[in-house]
Amino acid sequence: MNKRIAEQDQKFRVNGFASFGLSLGDEEIEYNGVNDEVNFSRFSKVGVQMSFNMDANNSVVTQLVSRGENEWNTEAEWAYFKHNFGSGLSGKIGRIRLPAFMLSEFLDVGYAVPWAKMPNETYNSLTPFSNMDGVDITYNTDIGDMSATFQLAYGRSKDSQYDLKDILASNATLQGDTWTARIAYSLSNDVNIVDEDIQAVVGSLYGSDVEKIKGTFTSIGFTYDPGDIYFTTEYARLEVDGAVVDADSAYATLGYRMGQFMPLITYAMTTSEDDEERDLQVIADRLTGGNLAALSAADVSGGTSPTDNDSDPFENPSLNLAGRAFQSESDRDTTRIGLGLRYDMSPGTALKVQYDIIDTGDKAGMFESRPYAAAGSSAPDSTNILTITIDTVF
Repeated sequence: MNKRIAEQDQKFRVNGFASFGLSLGDEEIEYNGVNDEVNFSRFSKVGVQMSFNMDANNSVVTQLVSRGENEWNTEAEWAYFKHNFGSGLSGKIGRIRLPAFMLSEFLDVGYAVPWAKMPNETYNSLTPFSNMDGVDITYNTDIGDMSATFQLAYGRSKDSQYDLKDILASNATLQGDTWTARIAYSLSNDVNIVDEDIQAVVGSLYGSDVEKIKGTFTSIGFTYDPGDIYFTTEYARLEVDGAVVDADSAYATLGYRMGQFMPLITYAMTTSEDDEERDLQVIADRLTGGNLAALSAADVSGGTSPTDNDSDPFENPSLNLAGRAFQSESDRDTTRIGLGLRYDMSPGTALKVQYDIIDTGDKAGMFESRPYAAAGSSAPDSTNILTITIDTVF
């Protein structure tokens, strides 16, 4: 019996990761979930990954994650069966990671990345769809002194707002001794808007399709890490037909290791490329014969002034306000300079401090869209955010 238990212990492996921290900004309106009140939950999470190796070629992997921002509710991020076919070829089926980004595999593992929080200018665009239910095929091989990985995945991903069907995702990674280069492309010709409020704005106001929309996502990344110097950069482009945002984003981080310390600086940006498709004049041309002023008096439901819910205009929004809210959620022209310090307290545990200087210009960026739209000309165009985390793996 002891032998059988020992054999089972070799087959079953449990790993974990956790991040605990605080964040604080200098604006009342939330930016990326942070405002001028100390927040202990926004970037805090705990995860457990369990792997059961049935034999040398077959395994089941499950990853459960609890996030502070979701009231510590636990969700299955990964739950898949994996088979090794041999000669570097393997496949998975179940809930798998959508391989869209260079750091997709480490989205939740804060210890594995240098920042206190991921570069949200780039990674926020697909955060609700970081996982998908589907299959993938991965091939690993050597090319001279380098190693190469090719991956092809197919599946479906959805949240409370969008349902992405028939996702086809591919990526290729080439790795040398001190560097890694990666390119990825994802496509869905069946993006569907399931949120009724977004359907009303996109379909009724702007006249765009709300079903079977085409969407593509491309990312190119590069990392150079010879030891002391650390440099990483990634560019991404999101394109979706109709009024849903098209955006370019990028970040670059440079760090230098000094023993247990690594100071680093990050420049990041994101800009929307189709703001004209969400201009209020588009709504005016469709619904009021081009009279932009009439939007303020017309209700979304069909033409009456909002009089019953003046205390909360979003309970009975005017066309003008609905359009501005959708613009705020979509349009962006953000730049960020992030100053950070990582201190490796012990093997597997790191303390990180990050101070972000963010400029959104005359766009909302990642400010909470409804309060930003309601604030109008008094809405902020910049914010500074301090984030401190302790990240660990076990």
